[in-house]
Amino acid sequence: MYDRIKGFIENSVIPIGYRSISKIFNYEGLKTPRGTSFTNSKVHSMYKKGLIREERMNREDIVEVSPVTIELIIHPILGRIRRSPYEKRFT
Repeated sequence: MYDRIKGFIENSVIPIGYRSISKIFNYEGLKTPRGTSFTNSKVHSMYKKGLIREERMNREDIVEVSPVTIELIIHPILGRIRRSPYEKRFT
């Protein structure tokens, strides 16, 4: 449906408005995904969401993975690793 709306808006010599597109769809007997008739606001919403989806599908995702570092922290007074009070001790 988005492709047809996009074709009417972008590929026409004179762009067709949302109301005219909704009248065309209703004349053809088409229904929205919810099963209701088309209005200009529904056509606009489908076009807007289609543009967002198209942009999301065509963009390059930038994923950057940094190296992992693990540090051992020794308590300055006790001279050993501090344990969590909730950690089980096996002795």
